[in-house]
Amino acid sequence: MDFSNEEVNFLAELFKPNTKQRSPRDHMLTMKSSIPASIAHLFTHANLTLLAEVANYQLWFPLQLKIDELGVINPTLSAPEVIDTKGTQRSWRWSELNIKSQGFNIESISSTGIFLKPLKSGESLKKLQHMSFILPNKESISIDVEPVRQSSLGIAAKITQIHSGQEQLRAYLFEEHKRQYAKLYEDGQLIEQLI
Repeated sequence: MDFSNEEVNFLAELFKPNTKQRSPRDHMLTMKSSIPASIAHLFTHANLTLLAEVANYQLWFPLQLKIDELGVINPTLSAPEVIDTKGTQRSWRWSELNIKSQGFNIESISSTGIFLKPLKSGESLKKLQHMSFILPNKESISIDVEPVRQSSLGIAAKITQIHSGQEQLRAYLFEEHKRQYAKLYEDGQLIEQLI
């Protein structure tokens, strides 16, 4: 299986080498680099996910397999969806933002929802509203949101569609999660969960 330099760097950034010795009875996930032609068609549109669990979080890494004309599998691993499993399972939310868009300040965001504070009193969110904004890492996001509830603190809305920037939003949230919970990613703890 061949990884591109970008994929190798992505994985190297995620995991530090694990010096813990494995016993011969430990199970490992392995993958062959080519598959028989008779079953290759099964993988052409497969939606696969690699799950890693760290403390109270699940990391769902999208894994896409592309098969070249020689039958060699070329995997592509993308930034994960971070799920907070404490209490109700939901996408992890980042709240240290300073983003303004369409008359609102974005107070917090996840890949499934957003919390908005109107810049003017009395401002409300339409039933369905399109929003475009730039994340602090300079990535452009374009979404449709629908209000779920409103209070004196602001408006909670669900993201109904991500027109552009879905992977960039997931990558940004993952980077913020890694930064905020750096101890969870130290000493190869995450790689032990993957194997």
